[in-house]
Amino acid sequence: MKREINWTRLLLAFLIATFLFSLGIFLGFLAKGTITDASVSLQEGIRNDIINLETLYLLEDSFPCNEEIITITSQKLDYLGELITTLEVKRGKDAEDVLELKKLYTILEIRHFLLTETRNEKCSGSHTTFLFFYSNDENCEGEVEKASFVLTFLRNKYDNIRVYSFDINLNSEIITTLKSEYNIKGCSGVVMNKEKIPFKVTKASQIEELF
Repeated sequence: MKREINWTRLLLAFLIATFLFSLGIFLGFLAKGTITDASVSLQEGIRNDIINLETLYLLEDSFPCNEEIITITSQKLDYLGELITTLEVKRGKDAEDVLELKKLYTILEIRHFLLTETRNEKCSGSHTTFLFFYSNDENCEGEVEKASFVLTFLRNKYDNIRVYSFDINLNSEIITTLKSEYNIKGCSGVVMNKEKIPFKVTKASQIEELF
């Protein structure tokens, strides 16, 4: 028995499929545009915070051993680190603008590290400092995540701990100097109070035994 083709239904199905396909493309472009706009706004916010942080460092010269300044700068540094992590997700870890911001952030971290060390020496400070060197290479993901988790746990557990994280693949003279000074090789490395820890960090108890 010969079937008649329902051209109306066939045309309607075609139009619906075309509409859904076009809608998907439109939403894709819209999402891409939204992410791009958000990334630009985020970059501008980071640069403004960097300027504010630099000003706070200058205040340290006029008000030495003022505990409020070290507290504010620590909070802003942590906040900036979170923003850059967000930007890495949105733009990609190898995006040129992200890498440039990480270079600026690295300078601020070193400034804060030196400020903390000075506090320990001149203001009877008791901060324990960690320099955490990590690689974003895929084959390093497991090792880096374990060490990062341990250091984050310790930082949240102890108020006097400061952790400074550095991308060892970053094209920065500061990173090159630090890697040479502490003989950093492989996927990660941890330096505690300016002394390199001679083992891979996998558990918090390993570090706590050194306190």
